[in-house]
Formats: sequence, structure tokens, C-alpha cells
Amino acid sequence: MGWRYVAPGIFLVLVKITGTSLFLAFIPEIFPRGNFSFVPEENFTAVQVPELRWESYRGNLYTFSEEMLEWGASYSECMDQNSNLVIINDKKEMEFLQNKTRNADYFIGLEYPDDDNKWLWLDGTEPKGNLFTMRPNEVNKQCATLRGSVVSPASCFQKNRWICEKRNG
Repeated sequence: MGWRYVAPGIFLVLVKITGTSLFLAFIPEIFPRGNFSFVPEENFTAVQVPELRWESYRGNLYTFSEEMLEWGASYSECMDQNSNLVIINDKKEMEFLQNKTRNADYFIGLEYPDDDNKWLWLDGTEPKGNLFTMRPNEVNKQCATLRGSVVSPASCFQKNRWICEKRNG
């Protein structure tokens, strides 16, 4: 066997060893978090969501978040608590919520699906016209927020607080 066959093989082995070494050296930067990192993270701190405080009103429990999330994440947070984004059913419930939402916008369970071209609650019902003032719908604003007595169209991707509701008991 001549050097003309052995030299390329040795060169190829050296390139492979160098590439593998570099890959292993930089894998923590490629996969900084997750199952692929071989280097433990020393300053890792778990993010804790503050425990939700539930308020009882007329047979239902409500929580008003302090944290701000997009509509989809807000919906998931409510589902994780065996609840749903609030659906406003009557004037008394609206008055209760109005008093709690005067200083910030809160996502509610009202959306404007493309297929229906009208506002619908998450349970599929239409809002009652006499419950609140609704600002006109705007392009790319298919979710809704409540602030005081006004319900406004909002981008589902903007971050807001939210209100979860569930049956008491």
C-alpha cells in the first residue's frame, strides 16, 4: 500500500476527530437548555407564577391575574386551573368585573373568529347587546379586553392581564 492511499485516510480521520471535538466543546452553546446539554447550569432559577387568589361571587370563582401574557397563554393558564377565561352573562356579573378592572386591561373569553365574522364567547354564544359598550372591531384584533365598563378589540398577541372563571364547588 502506498502513501497515496494512506495519507487521505489519515487526513480524513484527523478532520473527523477535530470536528467531533469541536462539536462536543460547543454543544452547550448550541443547546443551552434541554436534554442535550452535558454541562449543568449553575445559576438556574425556576420561574414561579404567583399563586392565584380566587374571589367568590354569586356561585362562581374569579381570579384576576397580575402577570401579563398573550391571549393563548392566558387561556392555557385558566385551563390549567380547571377554569376558563371569563364569560360575562348578566349585568350584576358585569358590575362585579367592572369594579375590579378599572385600572388595567384584562383578556376575557370573547373572540372574533374569521369564519363567523361576529364576536362570540368561548362557549359559542353571542354577547348580549346591553351588557357593555363594545368598541368597533379593528383589523388583526380578534381577542377582547375588559377595562371598567368597556370591552375593546385587542391583538391576541399583545400581552395583558386576564380573568379566569370557574364554578364554585
